[in-house]
Amino acid sequence: MGKLGLYCNTIKYLRSEQILFQCLYRTRRLLRTAFKCRYSFTHYKEGRTIALTDYISKYESCRGEEFTFLNLTQKFGGSWEYKELGALWNFNINYMEYLLQPSMTLQEGLQWINRFIDAQESNRIGLSQYCISLRAVNWIKFVTANRDNIPTEEIKRIDCSLYSQYKILLGGLEYNLAGNHLLENLFALLWGAIYFGDEKMYKRCATELLEQVEEQTLADGANFEQSPMYHCIILDRLLDAVNLLKNNKLFEGQDALRVALAEKAAAMLGWLSAIVYSDGSFPHFNDSADGIAPTPNQLFDYADRLGIEYKKGCSNVSGYYCVDNKNYELRMDVGGIAASYIPGHSHADTFNFEMRIGGVPFIVDTGISTYQWCARRQYERSTAAHNTVAVANCDSSRVWGAFRCAQRANVFDVVRSDDWIKATHDGYARVGTLHSRRFHWENERVSIEDTLTNGAEGKAYLHIAPGVSVTLDAGRVVTPAAEIAFVGATDVRLESCEVACEYNNLKEAKVVIVSFKGCLTTYIDIVG
Repeated sequence: MGKLGLYCNTIKYLRSEQILFQCLYRTRRLLRTAFKCRYSFTHYKEGRTIALTDYISKYESCRGEEFTFLNLTQKFGGSWEYKELGALWNFNINYMEYLLQPSMTLQEGLQWINRFIDAQESNRIGLSQYCISLRAVNWIKFVTANRDNIPTEEIKRIDCSLYSQYKILLGGLEYNLAGNHLLENLFALLWGAIYFGDEKMYKRCATELLEQVEEQTLADGANFEQSPMYHCIILDRLLDAVNLLKNNKLFEGQDALRVALAEKAAAMLGWLSAIVYSDGSFPHFNDSADGIAPTPNQLFDYADRLGIEYKKGCSNVSGYYCVDNKNYELRMDVGGIAASYIPGHSHADTFNFEMRIGGVPFIVDTGISTYQWCARRQYERSTAAHNTVAVANCDSSRVWGAFRCAQRANVFDVVRSDDWIKATHDGYARVGTLHSRRFHWENERVSIEDTLTNGAEGKAYLHIAPGVSVTLDAGRVVTPAAEIAFVGATDVRLESCEVACEYNNLKEAKVVIVSFKGCLTTYIDIVG
């Protein structure tokens, strides 16, 4: 498929509202540049003291003049734009989450806020809607925690900049991107409404915030982008919103909004409690990495402080199925792309799975190490980077660019029993075959049956966790934790690969590549 075909098969999934606002905002940017328009930072409204239950602090990322984001360290050089380190690193310095790290002092925090204000007019990246949304909440939390010790003139200066940034945000909510971007915009507006006592701002965001939370939360409680990492990020924002509404009663209808958001938070907590491993970590399905979102245990503790009760749920609607017994933990992805109009964090990983034995990673997802558009990003989103089957060197869904997805695999005929689940997807219909996979689990064995219609040839991938000793013996994979045998294989190879649990942190590992024609059965037998 050529570039034009990729664009057409990507755009067709977008909502008309996304396309309309994309055109509108692009045109407006061109006009602003042509006429040299500048934002005004003279809008002022006095902020107020707000009450909050203890929330989750942020990761340590600022030490003196040095910042470390995504495992990359850079000394602050006076500019808020560091394009050489990638867009995500650049966004992070502008989010200013480090204001809420445990070691941040009042003096240091005020210094960074003032440095930002001094350069704000020329900070194009820092004034993007997404950066404003995250930074606004962080500023409000920081000022609230230290208000009694901040000079009045300092607070006025911060409030003037902050309210001016809210004016920019209100003029360009990210309807063009939607999904988590729009949700972050609306959460930020809620914080601004409470902090500034702005009823108009509250009315602007309240109804739409609830609508977006409902739309982006699947029936089993999963965030619809199906990334456990983003699920934790959005859940943290949701708990923050409940915290804010519970402790600061200003507007009519506020209690109803709080109750509705708390119910969604309970559903998200239930889903998260079902999918986490016994050590409290989450599987690295789709765009997921450690060290970015709050940990599940932090979120569970936060919910307890807010008095939100929840029950362990299931993950069937999102397509994630979980099996836990005394020997192993199995996490299976048997779903399609739920966020059809915003699939940027989805991978071509249909029927992927992870497995831990005795609480230790055994078969792992390769994870993500970068959001930069490069060969590594393309690989990490590809089918070959996951524990599933590729056909004709194709991806099951056509992922391309850093965050784009054209044709997608549709999952159907999902059937589950007490000890097995089976489903089929049509991601390879374009090369004349359908892929069916059946997981079957017993106390000491997991078997996986793959079937390709029309006798097609495929390759099954199994990524062995870093640090696991693995050898190949007459087509049989041998490790201290388990042995893996294949029926129907035409070739079994053991190759080197790299996997990531964090951004920019690759570890050496092994991948088993199994060629077969038509049918393959994989047996994973626990040793001992």
